[in-house]
Amino acid sequence: MNLRQLRYFAMVVKTGGMSHAAARLKLAQTAISIQIRDLEREIGVSLFERHSRGVVPTKAGEVLYERYNELERFLERTLEDVRSAAGSPAPRPFVIGLVPSHMRLVGADVLIAAGTKLPATSLKLVEELSFALIAALERKEIDLAFAYDVEGRPGLVREAVIEDELLFVTARANAQDDSPISFADALQEELFFAGERGIVTLVRRMAQRLSLEPRIVSDMQSVPAIRARIAEGGASLLPYGSVADGVSRGIFAIRRIERPVPSRTLYMVSRREERSPLEDEVIGPFLKDVVRHICRASAPYAIIVDPRFDIAGTSS
Repeated sequence: MNLRQLRYFAMVVKTGGMSHAAARLKLAQTAISIQIRDLEREIGVSLFERHSRGVVPTKAGEVLYERYNELERFLERTLEDVRSAAGSPAPRPFVIGLVPSHMRLVGADVLIAAGTKLPATSLKLVEELSFALIAALERKEIDLAFAYDVEGRPGLVREAVIEDELLFVTARANAQDDSPISFADALQEELFFAGERGIVTLVRRMAQRLSLEPRIVSDMQSVPAIRARIAEGGASLLPYGSVADGVSRGIFAIRRIERPVPSRTLYMVSRREERSPLEDEVIGPFLKDVVRHICRASAPYAIIVDPRFDIAGTSS
C-alpha cells in the first residue's frame, strides 16, 4: 500500500466514480481502476460497491477514507515542521474549510479559479463537518470556514451567506413521486443522518416544535456512508450539494420538503482578531467568487442572504 493508491482511492470516494476521479486527476480510468484493485487485494477487503452508475464505499472503505484524511493532515504538518527545522519554511497557504456538500459542488472550480486569479498565492482546501471546521479555525489550523449554523463565539466573526434548503433524498430506483413532500410525511420514513451535531439536530428540534416523532434509524459521521445507505434503499434529509452528482447520474431522487421547509444558514467564519478576508485586496475578490460559486451550484435550493454574493456577479 502506498500514498498514491490512497490518494486515488480518496478521489474516487469524493467523486463517486472511477471515471470522475480519472478526469479530476487527469489520468486514464484504467490506471485508477488498477490502483484500486491492487489496493483492495493488498488490504484483503472490498473497498467499493460497484453498480452501473458509479461506486459507493463499503463500510471498510468508509473507515479507510476517514483514516486517510487524518493521515493526509498529519503528513502536511510533518512537511511544514521539516521545512521549518531546515530554516526554509515554505510560505503558509491560505486555508479554506468547506463542508463535504460544498466540496463536492465547487472544490475543483475553486482551485481552478485560484490558479488563474491568485498566481502568487498558495491556496488549500480542507473538507470537514461544520463543527470540526470551527474547531480547526479556533486552533488556527485554517484561515476561513464556510460552515452551517455556527453559534456566536467571542473569538469569531460570522457572516451569513445563504439559507440552504434540505431535500428529501431516496434511491432513484425506489422513487415513486418527484412532487413536494410535507415535513410530517418525510418523518414517517426511516431516516439516516450524518452526525448528531448536524442536520439530525435541526430535524429533531423542528419535529419537537410540531409534536412529531421522527423515525431516525441511525446517524453517522461519514457523508459517504449516508450516500451508500441511501443508494441501498434508505432515505435522508440532505442539502443538494451532498447528492447533486448522484442525482445527475440517476442514483438519487430528490423531493422538496414543505409545511415547513427545513433549512440551514451557511456562514463565512473568520477569527475576530483579523480583519475580514473580504477586505483583503488579493484574497477578497477571490473569496466573493468562491461564495458565488457555492450559491450558483446550490440553486435553486438556496436563498442568498448577503447581496454582496449576488449570483449575477459570478465569473464564468
